[in-house]
Amino acid sequence: MKKNILGAAVIFFVTLAFLLMIDDITSNGNHQPQQQTNVQVYDVNEQPDIATTDEEEQ
Repeated sequence: MKKNILGAAVIFFVTLAFLLMIDDITSNGNHQPQQQTNVQVYDVNEQPDIATTDEEEQ
């Protein structure tokens, strides 16, 4: 009985992996990651509230 349940579980997971692989192959190739940019634009006389330096912290 245990061998039957184990065999069924193996067949189930192999079938699931196969179907997921087929879905991945046949899906639309538009998988470009969406990048969110946090660009803040300031006016000429406006200063940001933080200071930035070019030195690396150690």
